Amino acid sequence: MNKRIDNKFSVTSDGNIVNAKGIPIPDYEPKILFRGKDKLAVPMLQYYLALCMENGCTQEQEQSMRVMIEEFKQFQEKFSATVKLPD
Repeated sequence: MNKRIDNKFSVTSDGNIVNAKGIPIPDYEPKILFRGKDKLAVPMLQYYLALCMENGCTQEQEQSMRVMIEEFKQFQEKFSATVKLPD
């Protein structure tokens, strides 16, 4: 069973990151992960959403980002004691 990263990506049982279609993301391709406890994640995700919309992203991408932003906000409210600047 895959473990969800977000609405588009997950990690397989053998440690590969795959997209929603199950296609592996190559190791040589740069990737980044933002955690819910990162104090700067919500504003960064909001800025990324604005860039997506300015550049004509699909409604699916916009909705996916809105869901992730809400998940981050809810996490940060629930676990506010763990929210901090990245180190």
